[in-house]
Amino acid sequence: MATKTLLTIEEFLRLPESVGERDVRYELLEGELVELRPEMLLHNLVRDEVLFGLMDFVKSVGLGTVIGLQWFHLFGTTVRRVDVAFLKSGRDLPLDKLPEGAPDLAVEVVSPNDTASEIEQRISDYFGAGCQRVWVFHPEHQEVYIHGLAGVSRRRGEELLEDSELLPGFSVRVSSLFEQG
Repeated sequence: MATKTLLTIEEFLRLPESVGERDVRYELLEGELVELRPEMLLHNLVRDEVLFGLMDFVKSVGLGTVIGLQWFHLFGTTVRRVDVAFLKSGRDLPLDKLPEGAPDLAVEVVSPNDTASEIEQRISDYFGAGCQRVWVFHPEHQEVYIHGLAGVSRRRGEELLEDSELLPGFSVRVSSLFEQG
């Protein structure tokens, strides 16, 4: 039986970003190093649509910070890379180290090679670190699941994606987030 090698946060931060000619991205889950699979074009197009839409809105009304592909030190020796993160104004965001805890809103875009259990674990980790909401985008079905402390709801098609508590005034038609080109 093989023994797992566990890393500290400091060791994780010293890992190289490439192996040979290949870029490598990892997460740290309870000290265990997990390599992230490459994202496909559809994943990136949807992520960027959400990222730029949220970024434009949040910046225009001064609600906080929106960032894409950011690692967060959630708790213990767990570090996750969030597709899109929103952090409310007033949070102390260090520029030279990983943000501590979860973003207020975490956005995940599901890729075909993501398993349901992997997505559920991500959601659980975010909430365990203080996240208030997680939006999970499913490009193949063009729908969004909104996870909150009170439960889960689904939006699709012409329905509006809104969050009056975290993002007052933000409203976008779900189908527009899945349009390419």
